[in-house]
Amino acid sequence: MSKDETGGTGRSKARLLALAEVAVGVPAAAWGVRRRRVGWAVVGAVLLVHGVLELSYETVFPPD
Repeated sequence: MSKDETGGTGRSKARLLALAEVAVGVPAAAWGVRRRRVGWAVVGAVLLVHGVLELSYETVFPPD
C-alpha cells in the first residue's frame, strides 16, 4: 500500500475518521435521547453505526 503526502496510509486516515465519528456520535445520540430530540438521536446513531462499521472493516478485510 502506498503512502500519502503525510507519510501515513489511507487506512490510518479512515481509522481516525471512524474514531471521530464514534466520538461525536455517542454524545449526540445520548443528548438526543435525554432531551427527546429525535433528529439528534438519529444523527448520533447514524454516526455511531457508521464509525463502528468502518472500524470493523479491517477485521473483515485484513490488509495484505
